[in-house]
Amino acid sequence: MAELRPRAGKAIQQFSFVDALVAGLLDGAFPASEVSAAGDLGVGCGDALDGELVLLDGVMHVCRGDGSVRIVAPGELLPFAEVVRFEPVFERSLTGPLGEVAFEHLVESIVPSDNLFYALRVDGVFGGMTVREAVRQQRPYPGLADAVKSQHENSVGATRGTIVGFKGPDVFQGLSVADFHLHYLDDAREFGGHVMDFELQSATLQIEAYSTFTLRLPEVASYLAAELDDIEADAAIRQAESS
Repeated sequence: MAELRPRAGKAIQQFSFVDALVAGLLDGAFPASEVSAAGDLGVGCGDALDGELVLLDGVMHVCRGDGSVRIVAPGELLPFAEVVRFEPVFERSLTGPLGEVAFEHLVESIVPSDNLFYALRVDGVFGGMTVREAVRQQRPYPGLADAVKSQHENSVGATRGTIVGFKGPDVFQGLSVADFHLHYLDDAREFGGHVMDFELQSATLQIEAYSTFTLRLPEVASYLAAELDDIEADAAIRQAESS
């Protein structure tokens, strides 16, 4: 396959930014149809943080805090999403057992720089998978770090499915998520969420690199009126991503 370098005309499309979630701006602002039109692979969250989004092969599912998984309707409003039109230029077969930390180290050894964006897709068989599913929040919304304290964690043993997500530069922390942000959806479309840990048995890893990042800002009233100049984002994001 081609060298793992960004290609002209390819960009990550992000709807809102992570600091807005940290500040508790959880109102849906973007129709799911607009998000899906911008890419066929990605991650995000539901309105009022009601579940974790997985956009895979152009179909968007939400993995909710009650453990259910359903397709997102085109008219549903989303507060945050990060998507790409995925055309991988790198592919490798993986053989385990391989845990999440070892997997991340492997990806870091493959990519040419930590200062670019990468979209990742891993189709495979896992000996175990632990995810979290965010629970719908009520107004007045808490910040992200407090909201994830009520998250639902769910673990399964043997499972077959797909991990999708991104590896981003540290300097983009707050706009996006630094390092890895991964979601999972099983082949049966019955289990998934934000990846916490896994044991990979065998899989195919695909990667695409990007040097262009496009951001759409919300236009809902809560965002337009928000004070966003004093956010302690880094610790809150890292807590939310690892909790």
